Amino acid sequence: MTRHLAWITILLVGGTALAILVVSLTFIPVERWESYVPVAAIVGALGLVLAGIAVEAAGERLVRPMRSLVRSIEEDAIGDRSLHELVRQAPAEMAPLLYGLHVTNARLRRTMRELEQDRAEMSALFEHMADSVLVLDKDERIVLSNPAAARMLSGVAAGHSLAEVTRDADLVDLARSVSDTKPEMRLIELYGASPGGERRWVQAVATRLPEERRLLVLQDISELRRAETARRDFVANVSHELRTPVAALKALVETLEQGAIDDPLEGPRFLHRMHVEVDGLAQLVAELLDLARAEAGRLELQLSPCRAHELIREAAARAAPSAKQAGLTLEIATPSDGDDLWVCADSRRMGQVLSNLLANAAKFTPSGGRIQTGARRGRDRVELWVSDTGMGIEPEHLYRVFERFYKTDPSRAAGTGTGLGLAIAKHLVLAHHGQIWAESAGQGRGATFRVALPPLSVNE
Repeated sequence: MTRHLAWITILLVGGTALAILVVSLTFIPVERWESYVPVAAIVGALGLVLAGIAVEAAGERLVRPMRSLVRSIEEDAIGDRSLHELVRQAPAEMAPLLYGLHVTNARLRRTMRELEQDRAEMSALFEHMADSVLVLDKDERIVLSNPAAARMLSGVAAGHSLAEVTRDADLVDLARSVSDTKPEMRLIELYGASPGGERRWVQAVATRLPEERRLLVLQDISELRRAETARRDFVANVSHELRTPVAALKALVETLEQGAIDDPLEGPRFLHRMHVEVDGLAQLVAELLDLARAEAGRLELQLSPCRAHELIREAAARAAPSAKQAGLTLEIATPSDGDDLWVCADSRRMGQVLSNLLANAAKFTPSGGRIQTGARRGRDRVELWVSDTGMGIEPEHLYRVFERFYKTDPSRAAGTGTGLGLAIAKHLVLAHHGQIWAESAGQGRGATFRVALPPLSVNE
């Protein structure tokens, strides 16, 4: 730039000098032209050179701060200190321009920092969202997804179509039907990719984005639906369990009111039956309270070192009379190291667990059957177990037998009991940081219930 200014100055000065020389020749006699022209030419050439040098220096002085500012901006090294130095070095005419450039650069940097911060926050939210997020292009191919989507859809990958990943016609139809006016919402039932995969209930919301893209947000509400189903079943089961004894009590009271209370034979029998029904109601209420406290984590455990085999013997002694009355054989398996198996447990609560398991085994084992219980050392745990030769459990029911009031076959579940024993046993075992599960080879082949507790060394 400065060279261009210098050349323009040289041309202007040279043209002016030439014009002055031509005009001056008109006032000088011709005989003196020979001595005058060389001197005038030398002086004009020197003037041209000096003018070019002066313009070059002046232009460089003007441009140097601009170059320094541009270099600082390119190297991202500009600050208040460097700005003050540039303003001090530059001519007064350049100061407003330098300040304007600095303000613009500062605003740009601030905007970039805000954008980077927003991007980091959005990325963190996107990565840690519990809901699954998918972004589709106009060809319905996935261009962006979060980890929750990968977990829900078993390894969703960018570049694959939505139909390939989900294999669900309802979800694909939702993505295709979304309009520009408002988001579309639909409740969709998804199945796992593998045959017999887990079923999920998903609240899907589709929104159209610019450039013909679509946003899908999938919220897994399976647990909410299961909880709602469990709540409905619980209310229905409690109502059913209460209706039977209440109806029996009502009938007994009406019978007594009609004069049966004065009958020396029937009166006492009806009163005994009322006591039985009231005791059943009291047991149901007590077990409901125990279950509520267990599910709320408000169980108070009196933990102390206990011999596992001693817990088994005490529970078997309590169950022996009822087993004998039902015509069942109750056996205790005694391993060689039975007395060396120690656990840290609440003996009363663990006795309640084992009693529930033994009562459950007696309830579903026909007369002449056998119940066996014992304790053994497992891998990093002590295992207590109760097995029977009863009616068994189908594999699809094994994971549900610990639910409240759950019955694998209602037609065979008649008899005493509230239907809460296994649910209470489960929560009591979990409160001891243990595990409980059921095993069965199928209908008519018996069942085994196992409780695993952390071991305790006798030296602890």
